[in-house]
Amino acid sequence: MKGLFLGLLGLLAALMAAANGSAQTAPTGAGKIATNFAGVLAFEAPPAAFNPLTATQAELERYGFPPRPNRAVGAEALARWERRVKDQTRIVPELVQTSTLHGPARTIKQTKTKPSVIEGTSENWSGVAIVDKTNPFGKPTVQVEARFVVPKPVSGCKSGAERYSSANWVGIDGAFSNDVLQAGTETDLNCASGATYYAWIEWYPNSEVKVANLPVSGGDLMSISVFIASDGGKHLSVENLTAQKSVALAMQPPPGTKLLGNSIEWIVERPTIDNKVLSQLTDFLLNPWSDVGAVVLPAKRDPIIYLPNAAPASATIYHLSMSDGKHELGGVQLFSIPAASKQAAPSLWFFTTSHE
Repeated sequence: MKGLFLGLLGLLAALMAAANGSAQTAPTGAGKIATNFAGVLAFEAPPAAFNPLTATQAELERYGFPPRPNRAVGAEALARWERRVKDQTRIVPELVQTSTLHGPARTIKQTKTKPSVIEGTSENWSGVAIVDKTNPFGKPTVQVEARFVVPKPVSGCKSGAERYSSANWVGIDGAFSNDVLQAGTETDLNCASGATYYAWIEWYPNSEVKVANLPVSGGDLMSISVFIASDGGKHLSVENLTAQKSVALAMQPPPGTKLLGNSIEWIVERPTIDNKVLSQLTDFLLNPWSDVGAVVLPAKRDPIIYLPNAAPASATIYHLSMSDGKHELGGVQLFSIPAASKQAAPSLWFFTTSHE
């Protein structure tokens, strides 16, 4: 009788923990761990002897590592990948739901058209989006990546009550579609309490999920990858290369949502607060991005490379600046360093303009 009573107590405790959104995790097999969010799994840390540089693609996928680049992509891409996967401490994420939304591009307006490139404005996005009418980005072995320095805010405070927000992120969908699969960092400024930084993941139309225990500070070097595994799983890798800590996650789409796969992005955004209004954009300095690129690996075909300055004929590249309809709020400059390979990933430099 006593054993039955204790068993019932244990069951009750488990039910209460589940009801309260406990952050406790449970193994699910295949290297994945359940989180306190439905539809989000974390990848466990690999064994101590695990070496990503010599692991097979199946072993890399089991532990949530971005796929090793195909040799045909070039030595430069392989070197970028090796820099990312070495010397990282994988942590089990503590996830916290927020009311912040990083939604699709609002009101894209074309300002100048060049062959395969459109310059334009958006209410909430600045950066580069590539739209491909063949919808190639929803299929297995697609990867979108970038590295960037987490920007520090420059005070725009006057009364002391202002709040500003900005987000750096990498994603799939959102340009001319109603969903966005994305991961990035936030740089916010509350004039009463100071600056805050954190990493997050999101599959819009769901709101942002903060990765509360991944350290992020202004000036940290981050590496972000959004990719689709061989089994069709939607994976996100967020690495703080400065702190040498990382998380790897797999996400299921929100109910009624499907990844269209029509676009990829590298964006600085002013997010939507409480699903109501766009934030004021944080003024920042030093927001450089590097290793900006994407690859599609069709079966039995050469890799297809997508870069902010080069894409297949089926694609259109959008260079976007952010505008509130009256003033430019921020923009992006592209730097293409001469390289031996045309597949070399360029760099981006984001900037904000004064709130005056």
